[in-house]
Amino acid sequence: MARRDQLMGLREVLSEALGSLQMTPFEIEQRLGVGHGSLRRLLDGTTALKLHHLVGFARLLEVHPKDLLEVGLPDWPAKHRLLDLLSPERRQAAGAPALPEETAAAVRTVVREELARHGIAPAPDVSAAEAAPEKEPAPRRSPARRKAPPRA
Repeated sequence: MARRDQLMGLREVLSEALGSLQMTPFEIEQRLGVGHGSLRRLLDGTTALKLHHLVGFARLLEVHPKDLLEVGLPDWPAKHRLLDLLSPERRQAAGAPALPEETAAAVRTVVREELARHGIAPAPDVSAAEAAPEKEPAPRRSPARRKAPPRA
């Protein structure tokens, strides 16, 4: 008997997307490497849907696995985005998108307006691309040695 679970929306999305393929259920099962009859059980909730199944479905549909999760679980309650919990190095390695320039410009405009509203003079409007590169600090010189005063 099929069960209603938190993944039912994902199962429904998978079922609809798989229906767009010009393949029989048996051909899909072969491509996924699951037994005959498993596709129906995966999609109706009788069999647990596991990560390797999702990756297999993504490959078969030629989509990114995150698309399956985003479309199949659109209202999933989350307090954070995963990238927000990672180090800057990991975010950069993950290819986290930079803030689009139009968004950055809008933020700068809002900040300037708020500063002006509070009577604080904002810095001149210079985008990051126009800003002069920072100069490297001059090397530190060792302090001059002072001679000790003669002893009396």
